[in-house]
Amino acid sequence: MPDRQPNTALRVPLAGFLAWLVPGMGHLFLGHRARGLVFLVTITATFWTGVAIGGVGGTVHPGERRLWFMAQLLTGGQSLAALGMHNSVVRSLPQDRPPYLGSWLSIDVGVHYTGVAGLLNLLVILDALSRADPASRHHRVGEREPPLGGT
Repeated sequence: MPDRQPNTALRVPLAGFLAWLVPGMGHLFLGHRARGLVFLVTITATFWTGVAIGGVGGTVHPGERRLWFMAQLLTGGQSLAALGMHNSVVRSLPQDRPPYLGSWLSIDVGVHYTGVAGLLNLLVILDALSRADPASRHHRVGEREPPLGGT
């Protein structure tokens, strides 16, 4: 895949930031369209399926499950959108009603889906960073290994 951006110092952090902001966007930026679209669809579907199962009122909650919320934050803009939705749902409820809508089991399943989506996106971010830096490229399948001794 050809790289269109000549400046590696800018390309690497930008690819990483875009990969965090929208899963797969870092790969799309680098010109890896098919890979980027697969990541975008897979991680987005996993995250929002978790929100649909557990409900936005209990799935994305920074105060209750801090470690899972940190994993959810790795999906970037999606977790921030879900957090905004969570805050609006909690604010709209009467004060005497708990913010968790749904059963504890569905909320736990939703939390796990969204957390796994974030952890998957961490791998995608790392892959985008390594693909953005030409010095860290691995040998492609079919290429010969350089001989021992560095020649």
